[in-house]
Amino acid sequence: MGQQTLHSDEGKEAIDYLVKDRGLSIGVIKKFQVGYCPQRVDHELRGRIVTPIHDPYGSLVALSSRQLKKKFFFHESYDKGFYLYGLHIAKPYIIKYGRVVIVEGEFDVMYLHSHGVPMAVGMCGSALNLFQLSVLARYCENIYIVFDGDKKCNQSIKRVLNMYHANHMWTELRNSEEREGVKLYPVKLPMGYDPDDYIKKFGNKKFIALLKGTDYSVRRKRSNV
Repeated sequence: MGQQTLHSDEGKEAIDYLVKDRGLSIGVIKKFQVGYCPQRVDHELRGRIVTPIHDPYGSLVALSSRQLKKKFFFHESYDKGFYLYGLHIAKPYIIKYGRVVIVEGEFDVMYLHSHGVPMAVGMCGSALNLFQLSVLARYCENIYIVFDGDKKCNQSIKRVLNMYHANHMWTELRNSEEREGVKLYPVKLPMGYDPDDYIKKFGNKKFIALLKGTDYSVRRKRSNV
């Protein structure tokens, strides 16, 4: 929606914000089909940057949007717990590299794709659930969960690990031809940093090294589904 408008005179402020302020590449903006809804449109999305949400196979699920330079989001109603932002784009890279990086927001996902981490996906809501983890386990064996470095980080990590340990879904999914076990890596960024802040200051190589240097993992068995 509004990709042509994004690259028109009217969308200049929006494209400048995405490229200069948020550090996204033009190629990634096009790949994720980011658009801009013009002011003349009689719709609640007018004047907003629009990011479509897709299912793992590329079918449109809903539209999400944000005001320019303001952290005010609006999205159409959909079940956030069933989807991961950008999975339809990241999936080939997840399979190729055998790992996935989960971050908290849409712009974090696009930033990582713009800076050499194309196996990144994002939570569509504020909480990660077992269904989303099981979907990712179909494509890779190493799941890195990168939380923003804030007060809620430790609580979020603890909740995910408790949920992961307590649920028997992983063993129920197994069949007679088991592959290697799925490993879950909670990655905590320094206080006050989110992924794009971290890469802007330290570079993407340092971010990748942070992932590789994660010394705590949770191992579960993975199925062939």
